[in-house]
Amino acid sequence: MKLPLYLRVLLGLTVLGCAWLFWQDSTPPPQETPAPNTRPTPAPAPDDSPPPASDSAEALARVDIFPSQTWMPPPPAAAPVSQAPRAPPFPFTVSAQWRYQNQAKIVVLQGQGTRYTLCRRCAVPGHIEPGGKLDAHYRLEKLSDSAVVIQYLPLGQVTTLRLDSP
Repeated sequence: MKLPLYLRVLLGLTVLGCAWLFWQDSTPPPQETPAPNTRPTPAPAPDDSPPPASDSAEALARVDIFPSQTWMPPPPAAAPVSQAPRAPPFPFTVSAQWRYQNQAKIVVLQGQGTRYTLCRRCAVPGHIEPGGKLDAHYRLEKLSDSAVVIQYLPLGQVTTLRLDSP
């Protein structure tokens, strides 16, 4: 296959241009001498920080416009340390307690605008026995001569009220 003359000339010029560019890239750039009225650049500090830029060309040469990047997702943010949920302050207080004819102790609790009568097998109308609920959130677990044990149902937290002996 024979190429026309103008294509051979263009091909030759392209080869010469590539050779000239290769030669330009392989030779080191000439060292520039500073002008007499400019001050020299200070030596780098011992902490390896770059020296301050004296002109905008040096500053532009030090800027990394393509910093290294990763495809890995960033690490998750540290989860805030949350405290375990706690029951609200205990709303009941012992307002009365007594024994009737050597039977088990009867205890009256007052709280949240209501009075609750606690006993084991008594004839008091509306009494609450162990296992019964005081309201929607509290249950009577145990009733003894020395203590009343009540559980806060949403969290399962148990509170013990000591009964003082007269």
